[in-house]
Amino acid sequence: MIAEYESPDKSVLLLAPRQYGLTQSHKHLPEMKALCGLKNAPVFCPTVAPFYSGMQVTVPLFDTDTEKIKEIYSELYNGVIQYKDAAENGFLSANTLSGKDSMYVCVYGSSERAILCAVYDNLGKGASGAAIQNMNIVMNETETKGLIL
Repeated sequence: MIAEYESPDKSVLLLAPRQYGLTQSHKHLPEMKALCGLKNAPVFCPTVAPFYSGMQVTVPLFDTDTEKIKEIYSELYNGVIQYKDAAENGFLSANTLSGKDSMYVCVYGSSERAILCAVYDNLGKGASGAAIQNMNIVMNETETKGLIL
């Protein structure tokens, strides 16, 4: 996909955000279901766009206690991954954490409809930053040593 986006004769369709995983059979759905203890896999809505790094993942929920989820997230995620309202003027940018090894998890909506969002640098937290963080944990180092938060 990177080669396609970097090609000088790329399609004009690559100049705008594109949602993928439309068949709802994305390779990460089984692990999302298993790790979250879900009966059914969630609706997963990944999007790709022409910028160097950053990623935003959204999962919609229906008939849920949004405030309770915010409370749980704020208790659980207060380190490298942190709960935060990262929206700016009603928009959430996928490249908010470009160049960083941290991740924001966000909750938006109401008790009728809500979306859970994760914003992170797919090249940092999604790969190399996660490896450094895990190495630090295994070696009994400070978890954030060598990370750019």
